[in-house]
Amino acid sequence: MRYLTLIGLTLAVLLMPCAASAKVRSAFGIKLQRCVVNENATHTQTTGVNVVYFNAHETPATEVDFLVRYHGTTYTVTDRGTFTHFAQINHNLTNALVGVVWQGADPDLCIPGRVLFATGKVLQ
Repeated sequence: MRYLTLIGLTLAVLLMPCAASAKVRSAFGIKLQRCVVNENATHTQTTGVNVVYFNAHETPATEVDFLVRYHGTTYTVTDRGTFTHFAQINHNLTNALVGVVWQGADPDLCIPGRVLFATGKVLQ
């Protein structure tokens, strides 16, 4: 019995990093590397989201919408521009999740929800 408990605890410890990394996920060819909720200077309110990602498609993307769940509420944060094949994008987005009570840098979930390509094709 003690042996099974030890195996169970070992597996739980080994799987914890996998569970933590599930907060930020890639989708639709957008490879999301980082998603962090920004805070104001007094650490009381949010000021948007910093996303680091790249477009794995050959076709440039012109708009990427990220679904960000922060303490039970889901926000859509939009990044517009020309995002070419494998160019790293590092943007602070302030078109949503601004002025919310600051409760830490980690969102509950951050995932691409929609991608518009230069050809007009949309993935969602």
